[in-house]
Amino acid sequence: MPINSSTKVKVPAFPLDQVQETLLAEIIKSVKDLAEFEGVLLPKSQKELIVKAIHIDSHTVVEILCVLDEVVGFEVGQGAVRPGGYESIQEAVDDVTARMAKLWEKHFEGEVA
Repeated sequence: MPINSSTKVKVPAFPLDQVQETLLAEIIKSVKDLAEFEGVLLPKSQKELIVKAIHIDSHTVVEILCVLDEVVGFEVGQGAVRPGGYESIQEAVDDVTARMAKLWEKHFEGEVA
């Protein structure tokens, strides 16, 4: 029996909280490691750190995307990251999460391998 192309695939709920928590932890770790290497002082509180104006290179974010593969169940590519980078940890988490939600939809609709 042919598949009706107008049939909508049921997309599972996007694991928003888990994606955000995983990204936040990994980006904080990366920013702290780089700051320590460069001798840059960062705020002690996480709340202050995530909104502090810090340039985070897009390549840095791409390097940590593999931590999301297990969370979402598919390989996350560099399309989840905005070229040019981000100006705070919060901006990076918000943007990558939004992009991931779109990739999630496409993946479960069969548009992404």
